[in-house]
Parts: sequence; structure tokens; C-alpha cells
Amino acid sequence: MLHRQYIKAVLDLAPMKTTTEQNYRRRIARVIEAIMLDPTAPHSVESLAAIAHFSPFHFHRLYRAMTGESVAATIRRVRLAQAANQLAASPASVTEAALEAGYDSSQSFARAFRGMTGFTPSAFQQQQQAITANLPAVEVSDRDSAKVFGLSHEGPAQTIPHTFRRLAQRLAEFGCSWHDMTRVGIGSGDPEQGEGFWYFAGVVLPPDDAATEGLEQRDLPGGLYACYRLMGSYTLISPTFQTLFGGWMPQSGYEPDDRPVIETYLNHPAKVMEHEVATDLLIPLRRTAA
Repeated sequence: MLHRQYIKAVLDLAPMKTTTEQNYRRRIARVIEAIMLDPTAPHSVESLAAIAHFSPFHFHRLYRAMTGESVAATIRRVRLAQAANQLAASPASVTEAALEAGYDSSQSFARAFRGMTGFTPSAFQQQQQAITANLPAVEVSDRDSAKVFGLSHEGPAQTIPHTFRRLAQRLAEFGCSWHDMTRVGIGSGDPEQGEGFWYFAGVVLPPDDAATEGLEQRDLPGGLYACYRLMGSYTLISPTFQTLFGGWMPQSGYEPDDRPVIETYLNHPAKVMEHEVATDLLIPLRRTAA
């Protein structure tokens, strides 16, 4: 979350103690927050290393090890993700979105956007407009409660893939096949704002499974949900939620209920083409008062 939000990282650092790793994650999170606050700024390895209080000499290795991608890739992804939010939220032109994202031309922006999302900017806008215009595309149904096991995410939304990688590494120790597991994200708050945002990265496992050892348990509350199946890059999750809340919800006859949103990852980018990546986006509902 993208080219691929789940980028396979090869960690070439010695294993760190938990407290040291947490410290490193917090420092890297400050770097990502700085990029998110001003993605078009002239960020450099030196300036970002200073934010994290790391030596610039090895900063790029530490950053890639902790996030799974280069600094340049993060900057590009953040710019394009914010452009996707802009295109979803308003009838902005592709040229306007390109300039806001720091691109010199709409053509170069369109190529980068398609490379990350699998859609041209115009096709993405049409997809988002179709959610509001075609209400049957959103299914409303009752869902049973369930238990998931995983890790609480720390830091900005842009580092969620790292939390999933940590979870995958933990489960691999018990022989679990990550690509074949049902992965679930539980979230609350606005990931773009950060304040009040929290996220839980989990998998569905039987409570007596040995692989649950050392993992946190969360309950997925049952009840009424709106479900939209998103096809495409994980980068599109945030702007699509934005469209569902701002475009579909007001004319749906429902209100959002006081339960977290849920992301259910139905397959894995490593095993399917990017346009075949499927994610169910669930919003808890209650009927509007008469």
C-alpha cells in the first residue's frame, strides 16, 4: 500500500531486542510522519536521517529493513495515495492532482498512478463515482462475531505493512502458511489524520491453535455491516472507505455504528495479479432514526 503494499523484505540486520526494535520503529515512524505532512518537500536521506536521529551513512539500510521499501518509494507512494484521496473526494482534474502530487505533467502522473493502483486516474474516479451511483454494489447484511489473533499496530498507517510482516514472521515459526491464511485488519479513527487512529493486524485462528501463543486476541463484533468488495491495490482502501462514508452512507438509509471498520483480505498479492487483489471493506451500521 501500490506497486504492492506487501513488499517482501529481506532483513539483513541481526535480530534486535524487543525494546530496541520498538525504539527503532518509533524513530522510523517519525520519518514517515514527516513525509506525510509534506510529501512534496525536497526530502533527502540526510534530512530524514536527522529526524530519526540515525547516521545518514546507514539510514537507507535501516529504513528499508524496518519498512520493506526505500525512502524514495515511500515518498512516491505517499504522494500518490494523497492524490487518490483527492480524486475520490472531489471532482479534481487529473492535472490538478498531478501538480498537487509534485508531478510535472499529467502523463507522468498517470503512468505512476497506474503503476501503483492498476487504474488510470480517470478510471479510478469513475470507479469511486460508481459506488455512490450504484447502491447495489454495496451489500448490507448481518455478520456473526468472530475471534482474531494478531498484533496491535504502532505508528502511522503507512507502516501497517510492517506490522503484518512481523505477524507473518511470528506465525512462520509455527509453520503457518501466511499466503493461505485469512488476514483481517480492524481499525478506528482517520488514518490520514493520525490522532485517535488505531489498527489491529490479525488472522483467523482456532483459539486452541498453538500459533496463537504470544499473540493478542480481539473480538470481531457481529451485527449489521455494509460490505464493498474492492478489487485492486491496498493503496485504494483509504480513499474507497472515504467514498463509502461520504458518498454511499448519506443516501443509504443507515448510519455508522459505534464499532470499528474491518478489512478482510481475501487473497494475497504474491499469488494473484494486482487487479485481482480482493479486499472486503466492512462498515458497521445502524438504521437512521425515524
